[in-house]
Amino acid sequence: MPRKPQIAIIGMGTFGLETAKSLMDQGIPVCAVDTDENVIERIKDLVTSAIVLDSTQEDALKEAELDTMDLVVVAIGVGRVEASIMTVSLLKQLGVKTIIGRATSDLHGRILKQVGATNVVNPERDMGERVARRIAQPDLQDIITLKDGTRIARMPAPKNFIGHTLQELDVRRKYNLMVLGVERPENKEALERKAKLRQHNAYGWTDDEGGKDCRVIMNPDPSHEKILEGDSLLVMGSREAVDILAEALDE
Repeated sequence: MPRKPQIAIIGMGTFGLETAKSLMDQGIPVCAVDTDENVIERIKDLVTSAIVLDSTQEDALKEAELDTMDLVVVAIGVGRVEASIMTVSLLKQLGVKTIIGRATSDLHGRILKQVGATNVVNPERDMGERVARRIAQPDLQDIITLKDGTRIARMPAPKNFIGHTLQELDVRRKYNLMVLGVERPENKEALERKAKLRQHNAYGWTDDEGGKDCRVIMNPDPSHEKILEGDSLLVMGSREAVDILAEALDE
């Protein structure tokens, strides 16, 4: 059983708190950080730990051991652009491998990337729940949740699927999932790119270019189309069913 990632979220505004609660709902421990003592007091029972901290101070980050985190979300809000940039820069200098920065504009996002953000999100486009799912299950990409709770997701094919047809794997019966399509790299460069993304970090998250130079085989022939190395599956089913197949990626 893989260990759970160590995650901190700096900035407990609406976006930061929504991300924190969504992660906690998925069983991922969260260290919440904010400069406002009243905010921390209000949300302390909703997270694993809560700290009053000025993240623009390097010594404070070290003292709180935020430099040991697997992933840090810098969710500092509007009006504190300078603080968000400085925080991302300090975390990068301290060696945090994966830093997700909240951007309030395209320019802000570009600057965050330049100073060390692994990935940049915009709350108007990336709701906290979706960000939390990406953190909790980095191999699950392009997740769409329909009104009835059904999920459509893209994920790397588990290693034990390679060389077998969908009929042999019996995915529908064993996992209660429908395979809508297979995404396949068209060349060696695309295959290497997808492999590199998976190796990035066990709890990492990079801008996903895994689908670049790939073709999608929709409604693959279950008796003839074999799963190849580098393939990703487009699957549809319940949240529980998708999560079970995602767990197979760690085996």
